[in-house]
Amino acid sequence: MTERTIITACPLDCYDACSFSVTEENGQITQLEGNKDHPITKGVICGRGRRLKERTYASYRILHPLKRVQDKWVRLSWEQAISEISRNIRQAMDLYGHQSIFHCYDWGSGALLKSLNQRFFYALGGCTETVGSLCWNAGLQAQQYDMGEARSHAPDDLLNSSAIVVWGRNAAVTNMHILPFLREAQSLGAKLWIINPLPTDLDARADKVISLRPGTDGVLALAVLKRCIQFGYLDWEFINQYSIGWEEFESQLSAFDYEDLVRQTGVSAEDIHQLAELYGTKQPVATLLGIGLQRYQNGGQNIRAIDALVAATGHIGVPGGGVQYASRDMGQYFDTKVLTGDVPENIRTFSRGKIAECMETAEPPIQVMVVTRTNPLTQIPNTKKLESVLKKVPCKVVIDTFMTRTAEMADYILPCTTVFEEEDFTYTTMWHAYGNFIQPVVSAQGEAKADWEIFKELANSLGLHELYDGSPKEWIAKALRPLIQTGVSLDEAKQRGFIKVPLSDIAFEDKKFLTSSGRFEFASDKAEKDGLPRTAVDGWKALTPLDEGQYHLITAHPRKSENSQHAEFPKLPSMPIVQIHFREAEKMGIVAGDIVQISTQNGVLLAEVRLLKTGYPKAVLLEEGWWNGEHTINHLTGNEMADMGDQTAQYECLCTISPIQQEGNEDK
Repeated sequence: MTERTIITACPLDCYDACSFSVTEENGQITQLEGNKDHPITKGVICGRGRRLKERTYASYRILHPLKRVQDKWVRLSWEQAISEISRNIRQAMDLYGHQSIFHCYDWGSGALLKSLNQRFFYALGGCTETVGSLCWNAGLQAQQYDMGEARSHAPDDLLNSSAIVVWGRNAAVTNMHILPFLREAQSLGAKLWIINPLPTDLDARADKVISLRPGTDGVLALAVLKRCIQFGYLDWEFINQYSIGWEEFESQLSAFDYEDLVRQTGVSAEDIHQLAELYGTKQPVATLLGIGLQRYQNGGQNIRAIDALVAATGHIGVPGGGVQYASRDMGQYFDTKVLTGDVPENIRTFSRGKIAECMETAEPPIQVMVVTRTNPLTQIPNTKKLESVLKKVPCKVVIDTFMTRTAEMADYILPCTTVFEEEDFTYTTMWHAYGNFIQPVVSAQGEAKADWEIFKELANSLGLHELYDGSPKEWIAKALRPLIQTGVSLDEAKQRGFIKVPLSDIAFEDKKFLTSSGRFEFASDKAEKDGLPRTAVDGWKALTPLDEGQYHLITAHPRKSENSQHAEFPKLPSMPIVQIHFREAEKMGIVAGDIVQISTQNGVLLAEVRLLKTGYPKAVLLEEGWWNGEHTINHLTGNEMADMGDQTAQYECLCTISPIQQEGNEDK
């Protein structure tokens, strides 16, 4: 018997970008653990990561090319599959032009070489592709207006904080490796505040928990800032020397009625006063933003208002501070353009949040749709409409490992490799500054191929024979060239399995911002040029009033899955779980375990009830990603868009809840 341990990494689209230690024996994975030497993840991995091994060997994994023939799946050879798909592509371009070829993709697998997928479509001379975001672009664009770029501090900089505000992030579920840093910071005296409409796993450790009305995060920040102004809690040195636009911002804010702001949030005036004292008297305060508070119609303004609060009270550019949403400065060290090739002029784009509407009216119409790294029929809002539009596309190709909801509607399914069967490099732009090497652990199961291999064969079939010349090692080296030029040794880093990207530990420590003025911008000319409000105070859309019996429906990230990527496992529940505040459940005569009907203007869904003890009473939780072959969570959501970033506002969704009479419970 031969046994070896390989250091590789998790490709899931996540804050933590974990490093793995995988044991292989006689061509099989026998153990999957965390890499104890990794400075951030330190040998601990989550259940979603552990299930990657199970996914690799799942009996229902797709291992051979499949074609739909009269509503039945027929196995065919790779040669035949490539030949038929290439013929469809060629005919579509001849009859309808390049834009009739649609590449629908997202970031379900975040590894670097996945960008080689786009290389194929760009080499065609043009195509249609998805842009925008289902999750976080509104926040990214907001921080571009305020600071020029979204940047975060090193994780261990929390040890310099006097207080930490975790705002809209259930860190124990989505960012578990930050917990040791939070615990250590608390042991050093830092106060921990949680702001969230729903209860989080960290609430029990917090010094204070604020449960606000969903979507009013920015309103809360403005109310707190009005209090800071009233009590003299501002950092005038930062405002005068390192920012512009304060007078305009403050003048607009002064016109807002404080009591009205308080009323809108559902937060007590006392809690708002205490939060103002925290930002105004504690130095420094770290503000950790999640990826939920921007999923509303005012999503970008929510972020801009919090940015303004943190800046005006002096917590930006200082150790232990920061308004930390993402680490987009990572991107400067990776050359993805060398992978994708030049973007041709003949590109048409469809917003990810409005794919169905775009396809429905597209001229030329979509003739070939190729889906990679996404499952749009569970992730896109208003999936009913998307289902009807997809039926009209003559040739649909899905590259995936499982029979997803989208794959079920395909004409061809091409099996791709899992992370343990390929070579790549992955990193996160959401939190820490470490990139990880992905090493092949076992041979590909069945006839599965890496994404780039599939596109290489398609390219060869269309006469683009040199498009993918080079090995994965060579492509990775090309893409990492900016990082290599900083003096790091690729070979040494590969031995460790990870590499430290030379980011500053303190975002904007030199107070030089990447805005046109070089300062923090309370009022942004760029936002105005983009047709958006200059400040975080202006241009707010009125909050949708709640009628009697209505609730805010929040479709947050699932605890046990990465979006819908684990929903194909049979052991998952056949019905989603809806979590309702216990007091609201009592009003409806509902107890835990009951089946209820959730209704929105877009659809209905049955769910099993669990009760919440805390949180904003009118907020209910359904974890996104669930589907059962017929229904998905996004049968309930609509096509509302956030105010910026070409991003969906899936949390801008109201619902009603009705008990379902169950046999044997007529007297209940």
